[in-house]
Amino acid sequence: MRTPSDDVFTIRPAGLADAEALCAFKRQIFGETEFLLQGLEDFDDQVEVERDLIGRFHHQSNSVLVLAVLPDGRVIGLCSVVGGHLWRTRHVGTMSIGVLRAWWRRGVGKRLMTQTIRWAQENPLLEKLALQVHATNTAARAMYQSLGFAEEGLLRGEAKLGDGEDDLVPMGLRLPRRGEPLQHALVRSWD
Repeated sequence: MRTPSDDVFTIRPAGLADAEALCAFKRQIFGETEFLLQGLEDFDDQVEVERDLIGRFHHQSNSVLVLAVLPDGRVIGLCSVVGGHLWRTRHVGTMSIGVLRAWWRRGVGKRLMTQTIRWAQENPLLEKLALQVHATNTAARAMYQSLGFAEEGLLRGEAKLGDGEDDLVPMGLRLPRRGEPLQHALVRSWD
């Protein structure tokens, strides 16, 4: 089912030409929410660094960087999968997502996640997606669960949040083997 927002933004893999827009996106999002594990204090605000990051995603067959982009090229959300680098962990992709606050609860995050999960399903190396979410971020936890992710434990005091600490909840999604259906309906591939 399409929503009005579907026609406003495009979901697609990041390209080297997106480096400047990705810098602007990160500059903004890191100042808007504490629910990300990376913050402004960890951000190297240089276009060349972002270009290098995008290039690394292109060279790792079990990794992808997906963007939600407005027609003018502005990035409003991203979702990444970083596949394990070791032989024994290359079948697991660690997923991250971020959406600008103005676009929360408008379907951007869910579309990013579903299309990235679709990419992972088709990737011959990946068998599982994993992520970590702040225990207090109940909206995100509910969205991940609606996509088939299951909670796999609790990491107490694992992240700083404001002046205190927050627990992190590891979640995982087993990807079906080729030919097996995923338990949750996913949207079409890249627009």
